[in-house]
Amino acid sequence: MKASFTNVIETNFTVTGLTEGAKYDFRVIAKNAVGTISKPSYNSGPIVALDEVEPPKFSIDPEYTQTLIVNAGDTFKLDADVHGKPLPAIQWFKNDKELENTIRCDIKNTDYRALIIVKDALRQDGGNYTLQLTNVAGSQTAQFHVKVLDKPEQQEYKIQICAINKLGVGEPAVIPGTAKPEDKLESPEIHLDSELRKGIVVRAGGSVRINIPFKGRPIPEIKWTKDESDLSEKTVLEKGFNFTQLSIDSCDRRDSGKYTVTLQNSSGSVSEFVAVKVLDTPGAPLNLVVKDIKKDSVTLVWEPPLIDGGAKIKNYIVDKRESTRKAYANITTKCSKTTYKVENLAEGAMYYFRVMAENEYGVGLPVETKIASKASEVPQPVGKVMLMDVTKVSASLAWEKPEHDGGSRIAGYLIEMQPKGTDKWGVAANVKTCEGTVTGLTGGQEYLFRVLAYNEKGKSEPKPLAAPVIANDLTIEPSLKLQFNTYSVKSGKDFKLEIPIFGRPKPKITWSKDGQSLKVTSRVTTFFTPTSTILQITEACKDDLGKYTVTATNSVCAVTEDISIIILDKPGPPTGPIKVNEVSNNSVSISWEPPEYTGGCQVKHYIVEKRDTTETTWQVVAGSVARTSLKITKLKTGAEYQFRVIAENRYGKGASLDSKSIVVQYPYKPPGPPGTPYVKSATKDQMIIEWNEPYKDVIVVNAGDNIVLDADIHGKPTPDIQWLKEGKEIDKTLRIEVRSTQKYASITIKDCTRLDGGEYDLVLRNSGGTKTIPITVKVLDRPVSEKLY
Repeated sequence: MKASFTNVIETNFTVTGLTEGAKYDFRVIAKNAVGTISKPSYNSGPIVALDEVEPPKFSIDPEYTQTLIVNAGDTFKLDADVHGKPLPAIQWFKNDKELENTIRCDIKNTDYRALIIVKDALRQDGGNYTLQLTNVAGSQTAQFHVKVLDKPEQQEYKIQICAINKLGVGEPAVIPGTAKPEDKLESPEIHLDSELRKGIVVRAGGSVRINIPFKGRPIPEIKWTKDESDLSEKTVLEKGFNFTQLSIDSCDRRDSGKYTVTLQNSSGSVSEFVAVKVLDTPGAPLNLVVKDIKKDSVTLVWEPPLIDGGAKIKNYIVDKRESTRKAYANITTKCSKTTYKVENLAEGAMYYFRVMAENEYGVGLPVETKIASKASEVPQPVGKVMLMDVTKVSASLAWEKPEHDGGSRIAGYLIEMQPKGTDKWGVAANVKTCEGTVTGLTGGQEYLFRVLAYNEKGKSEPKPLAAPVIANDLTIEPSLKLQFNTYSVKSGKDFKLEIPIFGRPKPKITWSKDGQSLKVTSRVTTFFTPTSTILQITEACKDDLGKYTVTATNSVCAVTEDISIIILDKPGPPTGPIKVNEVSNNSVSISWEPPEYTGGCQVKHYIVEKRDTTETTWQVVAGSVARTSLKITKLKTGAEYQFRVIAENRYGKGASLDSKSIVVQYPYKPPGPPGTPYVKSATKDQMIIEWNEPYKDVIVVNAGDNIVLDADIHGKPTPDIQWLKEGKEIDKTLRIEVRSTQKYASITIKDCTRLDGGEYDLVLRNSGGTKTIPITVKVLDRPVSEKLY
């Protein structure tokens, strides 16, 4: 199987994708630039795919093969180079107990080195140390032996002294008694350099090193503080037998201060301090407070920063930020005091503020207000205060809202009361709206009232009622406060009319429309509040047009007000019928009356249209007729027309008024047939013949004969047929037979009598229009005898 799919130039190759634990054979084939391939190399033999492992190993300095001897107080280290695959885990033990990092014992192991450092060695730091290395291939240990030399303790000795020369040691001289070694006691002393006493000045980003030599027996304990508090985490301390050093890298303003070192042992204690000044931008100002808040301004007050950065504060920078925004906007960069009045704020807006100090090294840290401040103040006084009602036990007041709320929403109003003869005002009511009632009054007692508005900033100045109030029942005739007596409402829109009501006792309210009690529907409703009556019309239409009357009645009298409501809409149809004033062979003159409902405004003009009764299409004759009459010309002689008139106003076109069908012809017709001729007298050579004049448009039949009225009919769709007599539909009886087809209509009246004479109409109707054919029938019968009295 091929292991590489690209040309391998080097003489090594890494085969990937193997299965752990599987055995593989490998061979290599050479290929030259021409493409000729060599014979394969010898087989590598089976190789198992496993990670290479190596047991842990170590190597140490030869000095660690002997006991390591150190003096008490010295620092010693134990280290070894470490090897193994995979990298072994490293552990340190002392007397079979695993070591941990402490202030004096610092374990600094790396992947390839094991190291511990023991500072200020003590006698108990001596003993056997074990380094243990462990990986999957095994473990290995290394032994270290340490001996710490220290002064003997609590032991008495006999002492003798011998002289010695080149010939040997002489006889000893014995010091009587015994000697007990004891530490020499010395109070701690600090040797502070004169330059350090002047203090240390460093630029921000620099380093500070304070080295303090000292002496004292026993070795004193060392404690460092900064401004009587603990040191920062970045401060590094070092100490030896006779010195201590404090180091700070990358200094900033927070590292300025007084650093104090205190040494203490059994003989006493001593302290010295070194002042450090870091030249940096200032710290944040302190105790920023927002005071004297107005509707468009506030005053900021603060204290100088605790840390001035080692240079005099030149000025302060003041910024503001609206609570709805993320970025601050600068107000001033030249504030020289620790107070500043911020003006031109948006009334009612919420603001955060921040202040920064600036010295010669730049702008320092900011101090910000934690809570947003609203640019607002107490409200202005309320407007006019009015007495609305008074009884023996209560008084009702109303007032106008303040002209300005101070930039903060008015939370409510206080009504204060003062009985006459006293000088103390007390809160009588707390209300949310511009009206309120004070109860619990004493009948006949006189009172003074005043009203205050308040918001989150406080109370306004009080506004008094103009005159004192005596607690007595009042009677006041009803009063309806109408602004207008006529209202126009566009069709389809809602209308609401609220009428304030005054009166004592409280009046009873009734509504009527056009002289009839107002009918309340789902669209037209009336309702009441304690101080008003309301008429509400939803989706106004033509039916709502008219005169509305509201009546307020109490024990004093009744008061009535009329309100005219005009509905603005398209006009109604002109008032009919359409009159035919004149007909000629090519023209028709018609007239009509204006619409009863004009749509609440003037009719602009009328539109007159015509239609040939054989067609369904209407044609405009005149689109802007100012009068209520029109002569229509250029008509076709003999044709039958229908006319319609439409009124139009500013809101559109109304419904049409249609005329009857009119035949355009001369104002005369061919005569009917003359009567039957008869011989009045005769001679041998002549006869006198007489006859009756023809009846005009009349069908004449004799009583007892059948009346037959028929006509050919046309129209699409096929018209409906109706027979009328004297304008009323003819009832079917045994004597009357009505027949019709798609093209023919007839009616037969059998055994007619004088009562069957009269005016008949054949009416034809379809979607294209209506046509009426008038027929006059005269029935000839014997005269009826009359009795004379």
